Amino acid sequence: MLDEVLKSVEIYLRHTPQGEFLREARWGWPIFESLHFLGMSLLLGTVGVFDLRLMGFANRIPIAALHRLIPIGISGFLLNVVTGISFLSATPDQYLFNLAFRWKVTFLAIAGLNVMIFYARTFRRLLDVEPGTPPPIAARVAGAVSLLAWIGVMSAGRLLTFYRP
Repeated sequence: MLDEVLKSVEIYLRHTPQGEFLREARWGWPIFESLHFLGMSLLLGTVGVFDLRLMGFANRIPIAALHRLIPIGISGFLLNVVTGISFLSATPDQYLFNLAFRWKVTFLAIAGLNVMIFYARTFRRLLDVEPGTPPPIAARVAGAVSLLAWIGVMSAGRLLTFYRP
């Protein structure tokens, strides 16, 4: 049943404009790969540093100061969503039936759930944390889960080419 649904999704994606562009444009794929790498660099360069601060590293830096960088990370994430969907549209069979891609999506879901829980339950308490004070345990756990999830996303993304169907 799932394979039939994925086959239908594959057929649909293969005929999208962005999929056709990446398959046909000589420099399309390399440019999008570069943009994807830039997006991940922006994401991990900001969110990763924030996660490390949540885990207790560099605790003299105010959490609010590092949090101001998060919009840069969100921009990187959005860039990765656009380029990632384009890759998926260009060669859907290489992704939809790939175990590494399924792991990547799983790690993305973990990161997404973690950030929702973090902002719903923990973030407000961090605004009162003075520099030099360790963050609460819930913030440390959220930072560790986030960092590990993004490392999982990157690792699974890198493994995509090794596990092509």
